[in-house]
Amino acid sequence: MDVRDANRDKEEGPDIPVGLSRPTQLTLGSFGREADSSATTLTLSIDTEALDISPVAALELLCMNIERLGRATTEIAEGPSTTAASASIEQTHVASDPSRQEAKSPRATEFHCFRTTDHSACRERRELLQQSVLARRFTSKREPPIPLREYLLRLHRYCPMSTAVYLAASVYITKMTAVEGVVQVVPRNVHRLVLAGLRVAMKALEDLSYPHRHFAKVGGVSERELSKLEVSFCFLVDFELRVDAQMLVTEARSIQSSAGSLGEN
Repeated sequence: MDVRDANRDKEEGPDIPVGLSRPTQLTLGSFGREADSSATTLTLSIDTEALDISPVAALELLCMNIERLGRATTEIAEGPSTTAASASIEQTHVASDPSRQEAKSPRATEFHCFRTTDHSACRERRELLQQSVLARRFTSKREPPIPLREYLLRLHRYCPMSTAVYLAASVYITKMTAVEGVVQVVPRNVHRLVLAGLRVAMKALEDLSYPHRHFAKVGGVSERELSKLEVSFCFLVDFELRVDAQMLVTEARSIQSSAGSLGEN
């Protein structure tokens, strides 16, 4: 059975609740029956092109990273004395990835501005306005009742994705939040942010992807909304979607390192 037949069978299967407003009952257990007993044991080697890590373990790393970014956002909102948490996230990723140590390049998308003596300031204001508009597209009116981990498991159950897709989505979201600072991870936007990140990563890395209607239905959004989220995500990440094995290994190690540091504190 090829991928298209599998997708067709999924679409013809049992009805899937569409709205994020309704909770979804999922079997969690030890993170899914598909997971091998050693699924969460990672053997990451930069010398090899392949990642010796299961998709379920990569999904767990993605969830850990997003939750960590969300905690950093909450701590910043609570007071200036906790900003070190967010700074440590960015420092961890910058130190582990030499490409991020370079100066930030100008954003690729800019609006035309009115005549002024300070064109750079005008462009910057326009850019910030555009980023704000794009970021708001991920915000729900209400916080979805389904926890992030259950939501990711739901996506993995009906639309299984590869290890590279989960880690690439983590790379993109880390850049947008901890490095560029164009989006903050909060309970009202995290589900749509992850959904768009996975969809974009799948299209960027895989030859085949799930039908748009099916993926939107599983994610709990309309087809039109999913399209808007994809486009907004690409603009916010500056269309820098290229990732390689080295970047994915670095991301996985960075998440593990941060999780270890958190456990020691």
